[in-house]
Amino acid sequence: MKKDSGEILQENVQYLLEEYYEGNVSKMQRGTGVNRSVLSELKNGTKTEVNSSTLVRFAQSGINLNWLLTGTGTPFTASDQEEAAELGARQLLGNRTTQIKKLTGEIEALLSAETELRLDRDVQTALLELLKTAVR
Repeated sequence: MKKDSGEILQENVQYLLEEYYEGNVSKMQRGTGVNRSVLSELKNGTKTEVNSSTLVRFAQSGINLNWLLTGTGTPFTASDQEEAAELGARQLLGNRTTQIKKLTGEIEALLSAETELRLDRDVQTALLELLKTAVR
């Protein structure tokens, strides 16, 4: 059975949300400029069409409108496949950097609270600085 355009749009918004925005609608809003409620409605399938200003925002953020609406092509606009992969990789790297920063904070808190770990303070400091430097 062939999917209708609303189903394709919903699946593609869900894919972008999960793959590039960690399932976080607010992050996707910041990344695309598309209204949060519109993104939520598209993700949930309660909205099956988008207006021209929403399409412009998606396009300005690098999303391939042909792919978004029909499923044909690649998720990102680029002159070739390598550029599309690079654009996606940059977004994923940004997500991973955020995760590493969060983990660094958690490690720092654990090391401060758990004195029985008995790591030399200089080693602790060096490890934390190395992690922080890696994500700057």
